[in-house]
Amino acid sequence: MKIGWIWTAVVLAILSMGFAQQRAPISTPVQDAAGQHHQRGVEFHLKRCLDQASQEYASALEIDPPKEVTAAQMALARRFLPRLFTTRSEPFRLKDFAVIFHPSRRLVAYHLFWEDDIDFPEDNDPCDHELLWVEYAEDHKTITGVSTYFHGRILRGGDEAIQEATAHGGRPRVNVQWGKHGSLLLGWERQPIVADNDDAEKKFYPLDRQITLLDYNRGTYEKLSKEGRRLPEHPLGKGWPLKFVGSWQDFTKFSVPVDPGQLLSSKQMIRVSRWNNATINQRFLRYNFRPKTEWPD
Repeated sequence: MKIGWIWTAVVLAILSMGFAQQRAPISTPVQDAAGQHHQRGVEFHLKRCLDQASQEYASALEIDPPKEVTAAQMALARRFLPRLFTTRSEPFRLKDFAVIFHPSRRLVAYHLFWEDDIDFPEDNDPCDHELLWVEYAEDHKTITGVSTYFHGRILRGGDEAIQEATAHGGRPRVNVQWGKHGSLLLGWERQPIVADNDDAEKKFYPLDRQITLLDYNRGTYEKLSKEGRRLPEHPLGKGWPLKFVGSWQDFTKFSVPVDPGQLLSSKQMIRVSRWNNATINQRFLRYNFRPKTEWPD
């Protein structure tokens, strides 16, 4: 799933808000200086000015470097590891997985890097970057909140999602949209969302008023099954499915488990940092990704 340019200003505003998060301590001069570099890095990154973005990210991390996780934090990362489920015909694999702990809050970000997005073969991002956040209690055993990034929005899980995660030891269930990888939590069908002109499937649901995610996702299904994906003749999408083949029930039957724990074990992409995008750029990935919201506030 990739967001269009109309969402750039929204993302930048959210990222800027992340420097003064609710319940976080008052920032220090070091954090402020690092935050200025990081914000400039994100701005360059969104414009695809990658050399300048990396320079700013490097400056941010030189001032406020990420830390290695402790054994206890590694255990927490696994305790709250998301349980991912795709449809049977999902065309892209999960290629990378990163975990970042907030240094002063009980909050962990899980970053998912799928091979690509069915609608965006040409966007210079050789992955589809998605993420979710888990908040946990003082006992370090109980999940208190879970949120996902979804097509430029943040979806907060309700009691149903939290209770289901608790029943599975703190691991939230995340259903993954076919080809586009929007992350859906339990109870997603009833969650409200407002679609707009930047959505790829805008012809298939009402715009600029509240609808349910069920309506939104059905519109996505209608678009992908009837019209198919964007740029069907683009050479970089050679070999990709042209359309979703199957019923609405097939599109919403999330039955194939994907285990991110294997990638966590093999690649060890896990740190403690305020600066998600900088840490990913400077410590984890050699390829480009689209920067996303730092923290769910």
